[in-house]
Amino acid sequence: MTEDEITCININKATIFNNSPVTIGQTIIFGTQEVGGYRIYSWHGPDNYTNQYPDDSIPNAELKHEGWYYLSLFSVDGNCQKVDSFYMDVKLQQGTAPCSVTSNTTTYNNLPNDSYTSVVKGIDPGLSQKWLTCSGPSFANLKIYFHTNWRTKEPEDGIYITQNTPVFGQTDYNYNKVFITTTKSSIYWSSHENQLVYVSHVGSKLQVRFCNLSMSGYNGTSYTTIASGNIIEQ
Repeated sequence: MTEDEITCININKATIFNNSPVTIGQTIIFGTQEVGGYRIYSWHGPDNYTNQYPDDSIPNAELKHEGWYYLSLFSVDGNCQKVDSFYMDVKLQQGTAPCSVTSNTTTYNNLPNDSYTSVVKGIDPGLSQKWLTCSGPSFANLKIYFHTNWRTKEPEDGIYITQNTPVFGQTDYNYNKVFITTTKSSIYWSSHENQLVYVSHVGSKLQVRFCNLSMSGYNGTSYTTIASGNIIEQ
């Protein structure tokens, strides 16, 4: 049996291995066997992933790495080819908010606290993003915007990261992101970037909790505040 024939047999027997599912921050591992001889491996996947080796690993997994990975393995002479694929599932990190705040209230370190009598989940008609919009006595208000990924489906439980704008990047596939804003003292306040927010459910109702969240406002002068909240959809 020639080397090319052995390579062809090995190509036909090749199988993919992977460690799906993984959690954000873990290492993605996948690959197939070395078939020997004159062969070419061609991998393609999410986030413009390409590779020409039998196996690979992606450290510090993010949601943008979730999706289908495709392998085309073939002999250089073109007589043998194996096409296969697998789905890499990347899960949100889980956690519990490190503070205790009364349901449907937000506390501030240097502003009056707020309580809400209405917490409604819907779609912001202007930005077309899913949001929780909160209102209550004395003009209490809060809005929590979710990444565009969640516009047509329920946000999953897990740890999300804040950004400082309600507009989410159209090619940003790290969809565990939220934006939090309120208007107080005639000042529009925005969450700072890269802070932790804890999303879960109470029964079928969406719950969002945050602790010591830094926010900024501006009315000709720059201001900052620190907010903690526990918001439950009504």
